[in-house]
Amino acid sequence: MKQPVAAVLAFAGATSFLCARQDDAAGRRVAELLQQAAAAEGMGNAAEAESLLRAALDAAPADARAVTALGRFLCAQDQGAEGLALLYRALELDPGRLEAVLALADALLAERDWYFEQGDAGNADAQLTRARELLDGRVRAGIGSRELDLRRVRVLSRGDDGAAEAFAIARALVTAEPGDQESLAALVDAATAARTFDEALELLARAGSPPWLEAWFSASTRAARATWNFNHYGDDELAVQDYLAADALVLAAARMNPEVFEAASERASFYRSWAGWVRYTRQQRTEEAWDLFMSAHGRNPDNDNAIEGLAWVGARLYEAGDLAQARELYRQACTIAPERSDFWNNYGLLCRDTGQFEESFRAYRRGMALSPDDPRIVNDCALILQYHLHRDLDLAERWYIEAEDLSRARLEAARRDGDEGAIGEQRLVLGDVLTNLARLFADQGRMQESAEHWNELREVDATRPELPENGGELNLPGSTANPPPPGSEAAKR
Repeated sequence: MKQPVAAVLAFAGATSFLCARQDDAAGRRVAELLQQAAAAEGMGNAAEAESLLRAALDAAPADARAVTALGRFLCAQDQGAEGLALLYRALELDPGRLEAVLALADALLAERDWYFEQGDAGNADAQLTRARELLDGRVRAGIGSRELDLRRVRVLSRGDDGAAEAFAIARALVTAEPGDQESLAALVDAATAARTFDEALELLARAGSPPWLEAWFSASTRAARATWNFNHYGDDELAVQDYLAADALVLAAARMNPEVFEAASERASFYRSWAGWVRYTRQQRTEEAWDLFMSAHGRNPDNDNAIEGLAWVGARLYEAGDLAQARELYRQACTIAPERSDFWNNYGLLCRDTGQFEESFRAYRRGMALSPDDPRIVNDCALILQYHLHRDLDLAERWYIEAEDLSRARLEAARRDGDEGAIGEQRLVLGDVLTNLARLFADQGRMQESAEHWNELREVDATRPELPENGGELNLPGSTANPPPPGSEAAKR
């Protein structure tokens, strides 16, 4: 018998009601799981967060929220292939979901930056194009928001043809919300891409941002201009003045807002060290560069850029023959970075070359204690005993043998790897060690052992100038003076 229409409609309505209740239950379950996942991620428990996000997706495979959340998370965890696929799927499920658009734009930018760092310009450009098309499509559809504009600035700033547009968008964002830090950061990025530094500084001066923010982002803009000038061989003096002005501005910002003091101190340190590199590498103003590097390190002892600057100045002074000043600078460098074995080795070399042999030996011993597996340092420590202090030759012999073993092992590893640079370096070190051992044995009347090491030297490098067939003179047993040691070039590196 045919069922009455009213009964059919009533049944259909009941079924729809049950489905709606099921959908609501699934939706509530998804929301609960996403909230728990966010809490786990915030506490640094990535494994638990991923498990919860996958549970949310299992509970509602077509829920764009769950798909978006897992896709964003996976992209942030360097699981880009699956993450990107999920974000594209989220947009298929809900084309208007801004959260998915923003997450996908961020993921594409991260992919672009990774390819760019790997030197893969083709894939980098492709990802940037995808991100730009994604955002442009939302703009054409009439979708607009501050978050969308911020992503557009990031994307456009990375392309050669979008910098001007990026700056215009950033300028509008800052004008609308002069106290918004993300908009101010976007302005600096866009100004750097478009090279509109003066316009950005002018806007920051009149936008009405809180004074500490004006100082902070003016510092970022001036530092960006300085870096551009340095990298593009522009006005070096302007670069230094911009770095030093940026230094003063971030510290002024910290005085106005003590909460940013630590971050400001770190930035000021880097601004000083960067100014030091310009002062020395471009302007050859050694003393000023050294003072800037020392000041930068004093502000932030973790600033490796400043420490490398100190090493650079010392090495260049050594090359120029100013051994006394180079020695003093390396002495200071050893004081402020006592964990650097290369500093101690270079200081030892400079003390040796200026006749301060006991100090040289102490420095080499310190370097060897820090890097006991470095054959160059072990060899250099031994040769001070052999050639200059003329004592404890049994200890020198022991160290030479250790250095030989270490160098042979490194040479073999370099040959396996096909590393020509490392092969050349270890052949040089091993040649120095074998020469020193051959001379040590000869001076003690151990002529057979000496001859064996000269022959080993020939196998390693038949062109060594210490060999007699190449003009070298073999020292005789009992001699009171040895030829100059085959020397460390550490300070030149």
